[in-house]
Amino acid sequence: MKVQVRGKGVTVTDALREYADRKVNKLTKHFSHLNGAWVTESIQGKQHRVEVQLDGDGITLRSEEHGDDMYAAIDRVVDKLERQMQKYKGRSTRNGHHHYGHHGEVASPRTAPVEIEGLEDDAPATGRIVRHKRFAIKPVSPEEAVEQMELLDHDFFVFENAQTGEVNVLYRREDDNYGLLEPER
Repeated sequence: MKVQVRGKGVTVTDALREYADRKVNKLTKHFSHLNGAWVTESIQGKQHRVEVQLDGDGITLRSEEHGDDMYAAIDRVVDKLERQMQKYKGRSTRNGHHHYGHHGEVASPRTAPVEIEGLEDDAPATGRIVRHKRFAIKPVSPEEAVEQMELLDHDFFVFENAQTGEVNVLYRREDDNYGLLEPER
């Protein structure tokens, strides 16, 4: 599997690149048809952060971890992804599902910029769209959407409900249950 490693505000050494490649490639023992992996390494304060996204076997997995050094963060994110893969394989076998279509996530707030009179000019701007992402939506059941959202390690998931044909939003509630937003026409 091809692993692309990049640094975000940090230079990725050859040793770090090879270590990430070797560790992430070990995940192919869980899914034989992984198409690719994208590893992003960054430093936030004193914390080293590693984000990994895997695509293949009809699914997308994403996870991130922090550590005192980059190697520890890589180890932790790979361990976390391995647990997610094992959990997914157990569920998909029990439910009779073998894979899902590719899905994406929307990671931007949908609020208009806020302008408050008297606010100092050097204050950070909030309430604006800071990221725009496009993704393909394929029909899945709400149960499959829950599993895909867990694999992506997100708090919400946008999908086409296979039963209704409508776009729905699945979200994680504070009580660790799920909510489903459906359009009313």
